[in-house]
Amino acid sequence: MNEKPSLVIPGISDPAKLACIARARKFKQYRKYVEDALAGRCTICSLDQSNTRFVEVPRVNAMRVWYCNPPEKFTRLHFLMSPVRHITDTRQLSVEERRAFWEVMEYLPNKFSFNFRGILIRDGDATQSAGTIEHLHIHIMVPDGTGRVESPFCKTPEEEAAGVARAIIFEKLRTGTMVAELPGNEYELVKDRLE
Repeated sequence: MNEKPSLVIPGISDPAKLACIARARKFKQYRKYVEDALAGRCTICSLDQSNTRFVEVPRVNAMRVWYCNPPEKFTRLHFLMSPVRHITDTRQLSVEERRAFWEVMEYLPNKFSFNFRGILIRDGDATQSAGTIEHLHIHIMVPDGTGRVESPFCKTPEEEAAGVARAIIFEKLRTGTMVAELPGNEYELVKDRLE
């Protein structure tokens, strides 16, 4: 019987939290998600003001908008928008938050000169929507025209397993293993995700 390896992070036992953390694309993200989970913080609620490039949207207080880091490949612009208030589902949006959403959707194309975009809303149960953070957030992506833009809404079991395998290596690195100590097959899984 082949048992799939699972991500073990001392101090975090919630399977949903572990599933979300395992989807971190980069090691820096992974460390931040673990740090926040261990401290009992929501990563979006506690955005680091000094490391986040926010977009100030006039007259909007109920939503925050910032540049996604890292952006999806082949995007000219990739923003994230979320309610300031911690919620996980669009059905929980207040009237003010709904109004703010539409004001942002009007403001961004005018401010940044684009007339097309793709929108992905991580809504509801993050473990079912390929989410990394259990807070309602909206991706607004403007392709650069040089390649296919993909932002998964749901991942295959194989993709989820690959994410867990990467996260297991990230956890080794987070807890003291040096990159040079990784076996070749493990290094190959994370080499382009270490910055």
